[in-house]
Amino acid sequence: DLIREINAASINNEDMERFKGRSTLEMIQSVPTIPTAFPKTLNTCGRICIHNSGRFVIVSNRGHQSIAILRVKDHGPQKGQLSTVGYFHTRGETPRHFQFDNSGQYLIVANQDSDNISIFTFNQSSGEIKFTGNDYRLPSPNFVCCCALHDDDDESVGTHGEVDSTGMSDPLQVDSVKSTFSNSLDDKEKLKNQLARAMAEVERLKLVLDMACHDDAQIMLGRHMVRGVEEVE
Repeated sequence: DLIREINAASINNEDMERFKGRSTLEMIQSVPTIPTAFPKTLNTCGRICIHNSGRFVIVSNRGHQSIAILRVKDHGPQKGQLSTVGYFHTRGETPRHFQFDNSGQYLIVANQDSDNISIFTFNQSSGEIKFTGNDYRLPSPNFVCCCALHDDDDESVGTHGEVDSTGMSDPLQVDSVKSTFSNSLDDKEKLKNQLARAMAEVERLKLVLDMACHDDAQIMLGRHMVRGVEEVE
């Protein structure tokens, strides 16, 4: 009712002052993101997000060095409330940020204070994650962004553990290699086009310079002829 009232007032350009102090939010549950035995003063949360399936809430713990995964109850009197799936070590320190890939099957975690990112598989049925063994070193990562670098319908990328033509079974590695190769070809073609344009410009400048030199020679010849005539006179 309050939301409808606020919406109506907004549409009618009414003063919104009367809505101050009236909250539309009501807390129905408070859930810890770390085990009860771990001191709360030694931990802060880094990020919270909802899996694209809408079935899980994921939180990173800086201090406990873990990812907490919570299941969203989708039926019954407690619908919308959370239950704990588990706590999973991030294979690093201070998980500042994390992100799922576009498929929702891989979780990439940025461990800021250990200078690494770790890759996990995500079980969309149980909500559990498992370390893939892929760990990459880079200085103080604090944000992860997944960008589509190829057509998602590309059948050349192996799925469900199949090995791609590159010899790698990890889709993330396959995508990385393919995108790098594709970018290299694009860069090479761009350089070729730039070189061709530069060479054409050089030839044009040579022609302009030749014409200018020819004009200067004609002018000098004309001056000499005039001087010769004056001396004869």
